[in-house]
Amino acid sequence: MPYRAKIIAKKIMEEHCLGIGIDKQRIKELFDIAIHKDESLAKSGIDATFRAIVEPLNDSFDAADRDVYYEIFSYVIQLIREMPEAEHIDETLKTFGLFTQQDLLDRVRNLIAPGKKGPAQRHKVKKVFVLSRVTIGADVAITSIIIERTKKLFPKAQILFLANRKNYELFGDDEIIKILPLDYKRRGSLISRLESWLEALENIKSETKDMESCEYVIIDSNSRVTQLGLLPLVGEDAGYYLFEPLAHADEETRKLGEDINEWLNKVFGSAGKKSVYPTLSIPARYNETAKVFYQQLAKNKEFTVTVNFGAGENDNKRISDEFEFEVVLHLIEKGAKVILDEGFGNEEIERANRIIDQLKKRSKTIMKVNEDLSFSAESNPDLIVYRGGIGQFAALISQSQFYVGYDSMGQHVAAALGIPELVIFNGYPTEKFSRKWHPYGNGKIKIIHAEGKTEENVLENTKKVLSKLQ
Repeated sequence: MPYRAKIIAKKIMEEHCLGIGIDKQRIKELFDIAIHKDESLAKSGIDATFRAIVEPLNDSFDAADRDVYYEIFSYVIQLIREMPEAEHIDETLKTFGLFTQQDLLDRVRNLIAPGKKGPAQRHKVKKVFVLSRVTIGADVAITSIIIERTKKLFPKAQILFLANRKNYELFGDDEIIKILPLDYKRRGSLISRLESWLEALENIKSETKDMESCEYVIIDSNSRVTQLGLLPLVGEDAGYYLFEPLAHADEETRKLGEDINEWLNKVFGSAGKKSVYPTLSIPARYNETAKVFYQQLAKNKEFTVTVNFGAGENDNKRISDEFEFEVVLHLIEKGAKVILDEGFGNEEIERANRIIDQLKKRSKTIMKVNEDLSFSAESNPDLIVYRGGIGQFAALISQSQFYVGYDSMGQHVAAALGIPELVIFNGYPTEKFSRKWHPYGNGKIKIIHAEGKTEENVLENTKKVLSKLQ
């Protein structure tokens, strides 16, 4: 039965690619698996829905695929709201005058149509709500640009960032930004994902209850919270602006960071700077701890390289265990002090441990540090393994000389901090996808595209780049 969900999802995508259209009966069959009482079956249905349908349709940066996504997921929303336990979702949608799937489609099609302009009197805006993209990497690459540009566009406004609490570790040092905690359950049920939208809606209502509609603006970064704009946040979408990545999809060589700058210019005007790079506001305590840590390391005057082999639960982005070990070993043997992020979750931690085991066989010394970064000043390890949160690791990246990793969160953090980096791209669905998600920053950025190449070739090219360091 778990395989049934994958088969249905595959058939849906095949029929779309062949131009046959979308069979609602197949969507309903997949939906029934996704809401099954058996948790393992439900998980297979949810995974197939998002990983085999929703994500590929949106990762293609193709208008036809986007339209099919809206057609499919608007129907999924209709199926959800018919469930007795989702009555609160149904009633809320009705308050916006959205009763049918067609209502949802008509609204979002109107939103993505070009031409909507920002408020004529920006000086009246007191609050700007910015929706998280949900994943940390995307928030750094895209949402941080929205936040930074918003400071100039609406200088009198407070910025309210609806995001996971973890974002405080990257943006918490900016007094202008108020983070409104929002927990989008990426591994939750279909209903729980829509309930994140209700949470965002309540946050906005609470913050604007005594305000005129001209006094606040809502910028949707194409967030999963609203299911990429399908779910409304304000009546008649007054003051609501949805970033549409496909507005610039034909710009083949342009990164998403450049696209969001261009979109902001078209909608709100430039207000000075027409373009900014991703920007972080790492809390001072993380930076101070990292500074002391590096001062101790500096006694040996070593070139430090931060490394993260996380892949956001997408193993297709990785090369192999052996590749990762060889990269770390090469850096050590070239004289670099390597700081390896242990990663998040059991699988990433186990992979880091396998690197450690192989290095020990080569008589390399290993030192593990936690978030406080405390260690003996007399220590002189070949590899430092970090275990802790993203805020402290971002501070470590900020004071290192180089960063190495896959297409994941770390590459965007390094780019935002202006740290030179090498990123290995693998497992991407299209060339356009990889180019759009290239890191965007003012530091030196080297990209190696591994798709279609042998592991030996990728490793050779990686070593060539790393051999030129220092």
